[in-house]
Amino acid sequence: MKVTLKPQTEKRINEMVHRGEFDSADSVVEQAVAFFLDYEQEEMDQAEFHDVETAVEEGVQQGARGEGVSLEEFDRNMRSSASISV
Repeated sequence: MKVTLKPQTEKRINEMVHRGEFDSADSVVEQAVAFFLDYEQEEMDQAEFHDVETAVEEGVQQGARGEGVSLEEFDRNMRSSASISV
């Protein structure tokens, strides 16, 4: 499947990949589509959607200010908090 995105959307996706938030543009799009489909299937209520949307926007702003962490550090933190060993 091929998808055409607006240039500003492509730019935002490429910035996320460049900052190390995702491994590839495909990963960003996959997560966004999965998130949208979950919302559409009402697996996520309006308040939960708003909370996630707010958290994502806050994360994007933090990343733009250089306050983010590398994907590797994020992975370590998440595995540690979930008691998952590598």
